[in-house]
Amino acid sequence: MADTIVKVDRFSIDVPDQPGEGARVLQALAGAKVNLTAMWGYPQGQGGTARIELVTSDAAGLKAAAKAAKIKLNKEAPAFHIVGRDKVGALASVMAKLAASGVNVHAVQAASTGPKFGCMLEVAAGDVRKAAKALGV
Repeated sequence: MADTIVKVDRFSIDVPDQPGEGARVLQALAGAKVNLTAMWGYPQGQGGTARIELVTSDAAGLKAAAKAAKIKLNKEAPAFHIVGRDKVGALASVMAKLAASGVNVHAVQAASTGPKFGCMLEVAAGDVRKAAKALGV
């Protein structure tokens, strides 16, 4: 299976860093039938705030669901969703293409399941076009 690489819109939500906030956000999105491609969260320093990152192929649905649930949605830089066959060095060629084009990767999250891997890869907003060209997107 060849890698599939798609440029996607990434959004974020800042929430109090306390139990139940992730469930509250995800239940609101599920209730509005918003299917997520990716989701991850993390605390933001010592300020008691956490950030939830969201990627979906239905940006309009996500925006509408967030508005209806009174959730402030932040637009972030685009990311790249990569899916391919899980093998040793699965992301090495992707990273090499970006490096050869002078693109610095800001963040990458990857996981495998069975014979496939999935990855969300982020670059600086100013490097999105250069990264897309390097990756053939």
